Amino acid sequence: MTDGKPICYKYIFKFDGLEEKVLDIQLDPDTLDLLPKKRDKIPEWTSLDYAKCDICPYDSASQKYCPVALNLADVLETFSDKESYKTVDVRVVAEEREYFKRTTVQAALSSAIGIYMTTSGCSVMSVLKPMVRHHLPFSSIDETMFRTVSTYLVGQYVLKHKGFEPDWELTKLINAYKKIELLNKTIIARFRKASTKDANYNALVILDIFAKFVPMTIERTLSKKDLRLSEWAIEE
Repeated sequence: MTDGKPICYKYIFKFDGLEEKVLDIQLDPDTLDLLPKKRDKIPEWTSLDYAKCDICPYDSASQKYCPVALNLADVLETFSDKESYKTVDVRVVAEEREYFKRTTVQAALSSAIGIYMTTSGCSVMSVLKPMVRHHLPFSSIDETMFRTVSTYLVGQYVLKHKGFEPDWELTKLINAYKKIELLNKTIIARFRKASTKDANYNALVILDIFAKFVPMTIERTLSKKDLRLSEWAIEE
């Protein structure tokens, strides 16, 4: 149940020179899709066929723009002139609480970009959408791993009780992440063409590292070569 109010995450970047940039992210409370802002002009690089993913499920005859690229257009324009390793103070304001961290532009930006990609409506990214409602800014790889697997398994539990076959072996999750890796490569190529500095695409490189880490860790754990996840299990 929702009260109809958008779910909001506001990323406020303050640079040492007192420059401030803000990403005001608002999501539909029912669909978790990004509520788009009006634009006078849509960049050419957001066109579906501009740098289309090999696994893209869409056709430009019915969908002119890449949903992920379209969602990211404002972000790329805002940070196109920023360098990856520039230090910045970042405050994230959510309804429940606020977060603060002094970090690099690329690290903070990767946290926000993850929301924009997941809420784009792209079916390749849909497996991660349930995590957006409880977004954790600046999450580490271990935190991302824990949240991804636990959220997915809760979803499988719900599916089982609705009469569907659950994916307890996480096979579909692993396959979904491998598709996300392929998508990331293409989006990074778009980023390079749309930015004069490297903050945007290095932020996505960080997300891509996470995308590689999750299926690799799951496969190691299920083959009993890595016990970090199995240690969470409750033994009778």
